[in-house]
Amino acid sequence: MLLPSLCSRQGGGCQGGESAEKGPVTGQGAGGGGVEQQAKAQQMEARLGLADGVLVQKPMSWRERARVQHRGFILLQNRAGKTRLSKYYVPIDDSEKRKLEYEVHRLVVNRDPKHTNFVEFKTHKVVYQRYAGLFFSMCIDTIDNELMSLEAIHLFVEILDHYFSNVCELDLVFNFHKVYLILDEFICGGEIQESAKKVILERLAELDKIDT
Repeated sequence: MLLPSLCSRQGGGCQGGESAEKGPVTGQGAGGGGVEQQAKAQQMEARLGLADGVLVQKPMSWRERARVQHRGFILLQNRAGKTRLSKYYVPIDDSEKRKLEYEVHRLVVNRDPKHTNFVEFKTHKVVYQRYAGLFFSMCIDTIDNELMSLEAIHLFVEILDHYFSNVCELDLVFNFHKVYLILDEFICGGEIQESAKKVILERLAELDKIDT
């Protein structure tokens, strides 16, 4: 299809007896058509976030940044080392899980309270927060934002406290299936799916209606 256009620019005849005037005109030779195509291309680049054909990453809100952070696992342990909740988002053997839980518990329990609530753990980071006698620990990548993970832990605790009406450790022990349900409404696949407490509580209320 480009051959007749090439002949028209050279001013010579084309093979097969076709004249140059019959060939399709492309590029600037299209007049207004070329300008229209260029305008459409610019609109498409703007829609896709492109600048001169290069992908430009648009700034994300804090909610979007929190969602794309991937969590390796979430642990809820008491001071004695009993694991009340464990959720893994990466495949790990059972023996490795027990070893990992022991190491995380020893790491957060023996840590000086004057230090920050996040610490390097192997090739990742552990972000933790203590509420009464329970430690909420979350494993994240080294490039992830620790403060966002602390906010996620605090939001999880607020939802538990509101759902169980002043939650305690026994609520988590005897209603562990509810705790996992709440966590799945909050975090799925290691990423935050919903950060609005009101929305999560409304979903849980609807699920309770179905159960009853």
